[in-house]
Amino acid sequence: MRTLRQIAAVSGVAFALAAASTAAHAEKLTIMVGGATKIIYLPAKLTEQLGYFKDEGLDVDILSQLAGVDAENELLAGAVQGVVGFYDHTIDLQSKGKEI
Repeated sequence: MRTLRQIAAVSGVAFALAAASTAAHAEKLTIMVGGATKIIYLPAKLTEQLGYFKDEGLDVDILSQLAGVDAENELLAGAVQGVVGFYDHTIDLQSKGKEI
């Protein structure tokens, strides 16, 4: 069940990024994860390595931070266009008046 949610989250990010970059094929996009070596982020890495981003005309670079909170900060600062993580981060940010 947890893996299914993670795949759904990665798919949601990929679809959102695909929709945002339709006009500019092969635009460089950066997605950050809270620890790329963690098994929970395997769907993001597989999507990249199996070429699914490229199949959609996306040039995606996956970066890693030690924790999801660090990835959130990078997103809020505009340093990355997307973050792969758990939904609870967005709820926490909303409570702080930051909607993403």
